[in-house]
Amino acid sequence: LAADLPITLSNVINLADHGITAQSFRFGSLTIESDKYISVKDVAADGAGQVVVIDMHHDNLMTRRPMKAEASLMNPSDNIMALKAVTEGQSGHFVQVFNLDTKDKLGVYQSADMIMFWRWVTPRVLALVSQKDVMHWNLEVPGSTPEVVFQRGGKLADASCQIISYAANSALSWCLLTGISTQDQGQTIDGNLQLYSIDKKQQQLLDGHAGSFGNVVVSDGEAPSGLFSFAERKPGSLQTKLHI
Repeated sequence: LAADLPITLSNVINLADHGITAQSFRFGSLTIESDKYISVKDVAADGAGQVVVIDMHHDNLMTRRPMKAEASLMNPSDNIMALKAVTEGQSGHFVQVFNLDTKDKLGVYQSADMIMFWRWVTPRVLALVSQKDVMHWNLEVPGSTPEVVFQRGGKLADASCQIISYAANSALSWCLLTGISTQDQGQTIDGNLQLYSIDKKQQQLLDGHAGSFGNVVVSDGEAPSGLFSFAERKPGSLQTKLHI
C-alpha cells in the first residue's frame, strides 16, 4: 500500500538530538531554502550567539560558528551565507553575504528600513522585503546593492501584516509576496497575496495564504510554459479554492 502513495515522509534529522535549543525552532530563526542546507540562529552553552549549518547532502554535517547576527540564510545550492543584524546607531538592518568556501565577502548593504523577510530567488539573487519595498540583490555583480522591484501594496503595506513568503518565476518577470493578518485578535487569520509583473509594472491583490510559480510542458517539442497557482480563501469564508 505504501508504494502506491504519491508522497512518503521520513525523518531526516532530529535537531533537538544535536543540541539545538527549543527556542530556535521558530519562524525567522530556522531557515530551509532547499534540501541541501538547514540554517539555525542558536545560542551556545555559554550564552553566546552562534549560527548552526547542517549540510544534508553530506551526511547531515553540522558546522557551528560564533556570530552575533540575529538571522542567517544559506544559499539553496552553494556554501554561501547571508547574515542580518542591527548596527548600533543605524535605523535599519545590516546585511552581509559571504562565500564560506573562498572566504570572500560577496556583498554588504545597510538598509534604511528593517528587513522583514528575505529569500534566495536564484542562486545569486537575494530578495529582501523591507517595511515598504521588495528588493532584488544581484550578487553576481561586484559592488552591487539591492534594487527596488516594487512597493508593498494593499493590506501587505500595513505594519500589522506579517510577511511569510516571497517567490519569483524562473524568468524573474513575475513576483508574489505573501502575508497574513488578523482582524479579530487572532481568531481567524487572513491571507494576502500581491502578484506583481515586473515587465508591465502592474499588480493584482488576491486573497489567499499560499502561491507558487512553476514551468510545465504543455505540448511535446515546445518550451515549458510558465505556471502560477495559488490557494484562495476569502475573508470570513471557510472554503479554499485552488487556482492554476
